[in-house]
Order: sequence, then C-alpha cells, then structure tokens
Amino acid sequence: MTNFPASPAKSPAFGHTSGVKNRQRWSIAGCLAALALMAPTAVFAQAAPAVAPADVEAPPVARPQPNAPPRRVAPPPQLPAAIPPASTPAAEPNTPADPNAKKEPSVEEKALRGVVAIERAGQPISLGVTLAGDGRILAALSPLGSGNDLEARFADGAVVRVKLGHHDRTWDLALLIPQSGRWTEGLVASTRDPLRTDATIRGFAMGPKGKPSVAQMVIRGRKNLLGADDATLANAFELGSRISPLDLGAPVIDEDGRVVALLGRGCSPNEGRPCTPVAFGIPINAIRSFLRSVPPTAVQPAAWLGIQGSSEVGMFAKGVRVQSIHPDSPAAEAKLKGGDASVSDMIVAVDGVPVTSPEQLAEVIRTHAVGEKVPFTVFGQGKYRQVTVVLRQAPDPRAAPKAPPAHPAELPTLGDAAPPTQARPKADALDRRR
Repeated sequence: MTNFPASPAKSPAFGHTSGVKNRQRWSIAGCLAALALMAPTAVFAQAAPAVAPADVEAPPVARPQPNAPPRRVAPPPQLPAAIPPASTPAAEPNTPADPNAKKEPSVEEKALRGVVAIERAGQPISLGVTLAGDGRILAALSPLGSGNDLEARFADGAVVRVKLGHHDRTWDLALLIPQSGRWTEGLVASTRDPLRTDATIRGFAMGPKGKPSVAQMVIRGRKNLLGADDATLANAFELGSRISPLDLGAPVIDEDGRVVALLGRGCSPNEGRPCTPVAFGIPINAIRSFLRSVPPTAVQPAAWLGIQGSSEVGMFAKGVRVQSIHPDSPAAEAKLKGGDASVSDMIVAVDGVPVTSPEQLAEVIRTHAVGEKVPFTVFGQGKYRQVTVVLRQAPDPRAAPKAPPAHPAELPTLGDAAPPTQARPKADALDRRR
C-alpha cells in the first residue's frame, strides 16, 4: 500500500468522491496494461526515444477499491538500452537503372532518322539521305527512271511529294526537292578516311515494307570505274558487300554517324569485254562538287499566307492589320477577315512569335514549310482567338504553259538551262552542322 499516492490511513473515510477517484485510477491502470500487452516490442523500439531503462518512469499504480479482488498488472515491455536513430538505407553501388528511363539512341539509330525511302505509286524504288539543316534529299539517279511521280517516306512515316531539282549522270547523283514539309534530321559529311584499319563502316538497306534498316558494309579500296556516257569515275569506292538495287542512294557512314559515301551504280571495265554493272561508293569530294553546282532555283517552295497588311498599335493589341485577302489563299480558307479596322482582324502572333510589322510577319512565315499547320493569334471584334492556317505555295501568275512530258527513257533536265550567272556557288549542305 505504500506505492499509492494517498494512504487510506490518512483519509478519515471513503466517501463518494474517493470512490470515483479510485475507479478512475483503476480504469487508467487497466488501459495502460492493455496497451502494454497489445503493442509489439518493435513498434515501441521505433517510436520511443533513445533512453536507458533507468530513465523510463513506470506508470503510476492506481489504488484499488475496498473489497475488490486483487488484479495482476503486466509489466511494460523492456526497451533496449539504446535505440539507433532511423536512417535511410544507402543505395547499392550496382543499383539497376530505371527501366522506364529513356535509352540514349545509338549512332546507327540517329543516322536512320536522316534516311528516307524513295517511292513511286506507293512502291519503294531506292533510298536517299536528307541533308542536315537543309531538308533536301540526296539520292542515286539511276533508280528514278523518268524522275516523275516521286515521293519520299521519312522516318516518322510521313510521305511527301518530291521533284528532281538537279542531277549528275556521270556520278549517278540526284537532288530531290520536297514540295511540302521540312525534315531537319539529316546527316553531315565525314572528314575521316573510311579505308583506315580501325574504321567501322555501316550502310543501310531497304527493309520489309519499305523501311530502311542498318546493314553491314565493306569497302575494299578505290578503283576507277565508268559512269554514264563512259565517263571515268576516278577513285570510286569498291565495295565488298552485296548491294540490292533498292539500296542505291543509301548513305555509308563511319563510327560517328557521318557520311563517307553514297551508293550509286556504275560499270566495272573488263579488258576485251563489255563492262560489268556494279554498285560503288560515291566519295565525298564528288558529292561536294555536285552540291556546289546546284542551281539557285532548286529550292523548296516558300510558304504563302495570302494577305496584305499594315502595322498597327491599338488600345488592346498591336500587330499586323489585315487589309485585304487573296480569294484563293490559306488566309481565306482560315476565314481571316480583312478590310476596315472596325471589322478586320489583327494578326498578333504566329506560332507564339509576336509580329508587329508586315516584314516581320513575312519572315516568320518563311520559317515554316508548305503544308504545315500553323497556329495564329488574332485580335478582332474586341476579343482574341486562335486560328489554324495551313500554308501553301504561292501561285505564280507568270508561270509559262507546261512543257510536254519528258520521254520515259530520258531524265528531266531541270535547272540545266539556267544562265551561268545565276549558278552562284552555294555552301556545302553536307558540311552544315546541326
């Protein structure tokens, strides 16, 4: 009885108040005992502070009621002498990578983004390579036939109509001009010798359903071959790999994914016998000479909006006020409004780029390609709205009547009749860096 807070000898009597207090003490003691029995030791070990058993104060034992049967109270669980602080487990040195993390594409996979399949009527006929930062396509001339009705299928599956803009019969080279869209993921020229002993050379082949794939490539050395009209192809690359006719025009790349050659078709001379048709690698110096001779007219068509406007700064917006609209233009199809300021639209931004003058508007339009869907921010009738415009090529009112179609056995000679003064040297498109 000495453990109770108050001794019964000091209380003259147990009245109603004393009985209530005793019942409360017994109730508290019973709850503490039940919690001690139900809670596992591990839970306490994690939640309790790091103290020694001597610092743990036992719960007070309540005074029993008179004539109540004795109850056994279970002792509290023993805590360890010291509890180490919780810590986050250190990462293992060989922790596996996140399976959802995006894998870095290989050199070959990056190069495949610049390889296109050349088609006619939906059927693949050869391969080609997009020039980096240019959008035009370098291909082999011999598989193109008449050069008409050609299409290019890009890495994302998009199919674009292309025209033959320039060609070289001797080296079997052709430059194709996409008539819509602008594909920027092209390839650049290599400055490394593909014949060095440590070189790793790869090529590309036409895969199933016209999809290009990576292929092994062996270059044996250099050899003089014969091109069209029996012209000599000096220092052409002799190949040691089997080449399908559908693979002509494909690039040959080094270990950095840069172009060292392009697959073309030539003829291997035989003494006393007709020459043998062979596939060969067109070297970079021949490709550079070809690209420097491209006429200035062999460019992609410029995008056209079809409006006339003027700069205007209003109370709520500033931009280009639409004064008139060509009746058969992308602006007319998008239902832009021209005319008086009270009813006409003001072009505020193109694809998120603010425009405040007709010159700036024209410059922004030129950065987009024919066939591209471009969002316009327009202010009119006291409110802003978004308009999607599909850009097209501008009609040429001075266009001459169409010439008769070329003979099926002949290639068109686009650009050959351009005056020499117009054929100014152009930067090497293959040497452009991304």
